[in-house]
Amino acid sequence: MTLPCTPEVRIRLGTGPSFANVFTLGSSVSGVLGTNILGSSQIQVIDVSQQTQQISIRHGRDRMFEEYLPSEAYVQFFDFTGDWNPANTSSPYYPNVKPMVQLQIVTQYQGTTYALYSGYIHSWDYEWADPSVDYAIVTVQAVDAFRAFALANITNVTGAGNKDLPGQRINYILDEIDWPIQLRNIDPGDTELENDPGDTRSVLQAIQTIQNSDLGAFFIDHYGQPTYYDRNHLSQLAAGTAYEFDDTGTNIQYQAIDVNYDDTELANQVTLTRLSGQPQTVTDQDSIDQFFVRTFERSSLLMETNASALAQANRILNYRKDVRLRIDSLELDLSSDTNRVEPALALEIGDPIIVTKQMAAGTDVILRLTVQGHSHDITPDRWITRFSTAYPLSTAFVLGSAEFGVLGTNTL
Repeated sequence: MTLPCTPEVRIRLGTGPSFANVFTLGSSVSGVLGTNILGSSQIQVIDVSQQTQQISIRHGRDRMFEEYLPSEAYVQFFDFTGDWNPANTSSPYYPNVKPMVQLQIVTQYQGTTYALYSGYIHSWDYEWADPSVDYAIVTVQAVDAFRAFALANITNVTGAGNKDLPGQRINYILDEIDWPIQLRNIDPGDTELENDPGDTRSVLQAIQTIQNSDLGAFFIDHYGQPTYYDRNHLSQLAAGTAYEFDDTGTNIQYQAIDVNYDDTELANQVTLTRLSGQPQTVTDQDSIDQFFVRTFERSSLLMETNASALAQANRILNYRKDVRLRIDSLELDLSSDTNRVEPALALEIGDPIIVTKQMAAGTDVILRLTVQGHSHDITPDRWITRFSTAYPLSTAFVLGSAEFGVLGTNTL
């Protein structure tokens, strides 16, 4: 079987966060200003697509703790020449086969390039099919820039001050570790912050505190860029044009679905405490009467006022106080060329989808959700994609819309 699109797997041997060939004057490929980078000729980008036998990618949000997790990739390929042996001094890649080189996976479909993954190889594993063969089966394990952010500590943040917006503060933090400005996608944010506390913590902890203070979303996108979506951006995405999936044959057909009705996300007593403020607690008595007290707490937040913390607590309570039927994930088979392929490649975190599940006696479940993560499992003849989903925290107000034009429900 031939897949409708072929993954392209590239390993960049060299240092730095930019995935590109070194600028070469006069080259039509490597001499493109704005695309190639200035640097040492030691940097090489090697395509191992033809030798690759298996790819596994995981990216998304932890449902319980509402944090985006580091995305991971596992790639297995054959080394028939010994060039990927880090001890081979005759290898054209010597001595650059080492941890923290970059891995990038993209694909082409109907003239469009889609990024699937960009991260850093932290492990090289070598196996042999049996003792009689000398070629190696190489498995690389990669993780995105969250790993680097988790391993880098900061204290004071240069430029930080009272009334910073979240995007401004996140950029100050990324400046502390010299992350390139052109490799960021940071929204301004919606909540004014108090000054940075100046204590020792990791870059990732510092940025996630800002995310939680603003109810935004910080993650690494498919291109490897640190990305921050503020509430306004997320609500606009949630109210956008949605792909429609079903099991009726009317729209895009999915192959499997995970439907749940439980108390995983339930919270009816929410307490948020900012670093220089008092706890702000809100409750929903109807929910408590039904489900007992279920607490949700966050502390050391950085919104500037108690009123802002109280408003955030109410948003979380409104989202979590009821038990709702959920569609947690859906699965798409991309092994043949169908209308599933384009949305499976195009959908990003925050994008809206509508999912229909046929139920007995015509009691179909139809939910409008947002993408919260994805996975790809790929071999030469099979490609399975799964999306994790969630209800949006809020949706933008759309004048004249019966669904998104509800005052008091949608956001201006």
